[in-house]
Amino acid sequence: MSDLCKDISSLLKRTGFEKLDKKFFEPALTHPSFTIEHKLPATECYERLEFLGDAVLKLVVSDMLYKKFPKSNEGKLSNIRAILVSDDFLFNLAQDLKLKNYLRLSKAFEKEGGRKVVSVSACAFEAFLGVLFEQGVEMTKISEFLNNLYSKYDDELKILLPKFNSKATLQEYTQKINQDLPTYELVSKVGEDNDATFTVKVSYCGEELGVGVGKSKKQAEREAAYNACLQLKITGENDE
Repeated sequence: MSDLCKDISSLLKRTGFEKLDKKFFEPALTHPSFTIEHKLPATECYERLEFLGDAVLKLVVSDMLYKKFPKSNEGKLSNIRAILVSDDFLFNLAQDLKLKNYLRLSKAFEKEGGRKVVSVSACAFEAFLGVLFEQGVEMTKISEFLNNLYSKYDDELKILLPKFNSKATLQEYTQKINQDLPTYELVSKVGEDNDATFTVKVSYCGEELGVGVGKSKKQAEREAAYNACLQLKITGENDE
C-alpha cells in the first residue's frame, strides 16, 4: 500500500466513506504532472474520474435546486447551478475537505505552487465524486454528502448569484442604451502564474465603471462588473 493510501484514511473517515478501499482514490488525487514525471499511464491521473464526477455533481446539484426552489424557472435554476459547480465554488468545498493536502503533484508543479491552483482542487473534488459513483455508493448517500457540504453556503448564494451574473447584467443594461459593449482591461497581474492576483477595470463609452480583483482574470472581470452594477444600482439582488 502506498503512503498516499495510508494518508487518505483520515479523509475517508471524515467524509464517511472509510469502508471503501483506499487504493481506488489514488488516481482521483493524482495530478497529470505526477503521471508524466513518473512515466505512468495517463489514465492513472484524475482526468477520467473527473469526467464521471462532473456528471454526478450536476445531477445531484440539479435535484437539490429543483427541490429547494420550487417556484424558480429553468433560467434561475441554471444560473444558481452554474455557481455551485464552478471551479471557484468547488475550490471552497475541496478546502473544507482539505483535499489539497492529499494531492500527488510533480516536483516541478509543486514548486510552482500547483497545490494552490483553484482548478486543481476543483478537478480533484469531482474525481473524488467519480470514485464514489464508480464504487457503487448509492446516489442517496452521495446526495447527502454533497448537501451537507453545500448547506454551510446557503446564505452566500444571496450574494453570489448577482455577482456571478454581473457581466451579463451589465451588458444587458448597456445594450438598452446603445450597441456599445463594456470593455475589460487588465490593470495588473501580481505573482507567479499558479498563484497570481489579477486586477481588472471595466469601462463603458470611455468611462470607468468599476475595478475588480481576483485569483483569475475571469474572477477579476466578474468583480469589476459587479462593482459597476453596484454603482449603477442594477444588481438585481431582490431575488429569492
